[in-house]
Amino acid sequence: MKQYLTFGFLLAGFANILGVLGFSLGFQNELLNSYYPEVFSNFGLGMIIVWGMAYIAVSTEHPRASRLIFVFFLEKMVYVGTAIYFWFVMKPDFMMMWEESVLTTLFFIIYGINDLIFGLMFFYAWLQYRK
Repeated sequence: MKQYLTFGFLLAGFANILGVLGFSLGFQNELLNSYYPEVFSNFGLGMIIVWGMAYIAVSTEHPRASRLIFVFFLEKMVYVGTAIYFWFVMKPDFMMMWEESVLTTLFFIIYGINDLIFGLMFFYAWLQYRK
């Protein structure tokens, strides 16, 4: 099981790093910033990359980092909450967004689901290693 979780931590890290760099077009996608600046300003995107680096840094040490893994779980649930807020409270016009930028629309459709999946993986890892 440990090797699967190691792979999961690496995958989560690279998803954060490459996802941000790809969907933000190297921090040049102003639409990403404008639709949800409270979360996805360039600073916020940079912090997502830092979280990704943290997942990678812990990838081979996760059996000894149960408390930090729980923090990773909480962080992912915050992003799930922001996605739910965006989808159901801010109620964006996804059709209009699609016409402006398919890439940006895809990001806003999938980021919360992605964070839920990795958040559940972190929760599972925490359950395995908690003391």
